[in-house]
Amino acid sequence: MEEQYRKEITWWFAEFGSESEVDNYLALFPELNSRLSKFAIGILKWNIAGLIDIHNADDVSRVRLILKVIDQTPGFDFFDNTFNECDPETVCEILGMSPMAPIEEPEMKLNYTVDRIRNYADAQQYLDMTSWCIVISEESFNAYTSNGNRFYFCGNGEWWNVPCIPGKSFPRDRFGYSLIAVEVSPKNKIVSITSRWNTCAGDTGDFLSPEELRRFLGEENFNKLFLKFSKQSPDNSNLHLK
Repeated sequence: MEEQYRKEITWWFAEFGSESEVDNYLALFPELNSRLSKFAIGILKWNIAGLIDIHNADDVSRVRLILKVIDQTPGFDFFDNTFNECDPETVCEILGMSPMAPIEEPEMKLNYTVDRIRNYADAQQYLDMTSWCIVISEESFNAYTSNGNRFYFCGNGEWWNVPCIPGKSFPRDRFGYSLIAVEVSPKNKIVSITSRWNTCAGDTGDFLSPEELRRFLGEENFNKLFLKFSKQSPDNSNLHLK
């Protein structure tokens, strides 16, 4: 598969007479040996235009971070192979990355609350806070819940005040952990766990494993994910657990 990625990059670089640069770019940006190979030509164009300098270690680190964020967010589908002709700073703004360089973060304190998302009106309240599909439109919410699956949003402390900045451990950083979506099936099986970055990483496709989620939420909150409530129950119309 890596050979296919190399062929794709070589074909695009040939358009600029830069075939000899392929090995250099793959060494500088090993992330390109993946589906991210489509962005190699965009990086080359940035360098040719003087928007980055591939001989500058800081620029290389920033571009690698951009690739990492794009790979684990909807940015992969949003951007074409030239980043929609955007410069690096604009790409970062679109992705919510500010500043471009990852930051060191202090130890995170865990104080999660759990909200049951009962209908689209509940989900819509988060529209300005996250890009999850179920908050974007009622049609999308209905599509994700038509099989009986239910959602819980788990917020850590004053999660709404956490700046949208990638940490060095992205996507497992302060912003990623600040709000987590958990999807649970009618059989009380966890279907998906998604970070605020909208990442589903790892071999299982989940941001966290169920056991990791249990440690983050605490036993009491974790168990609340598996309670089933009647839609007509007045006692649970606004579930907010501490």
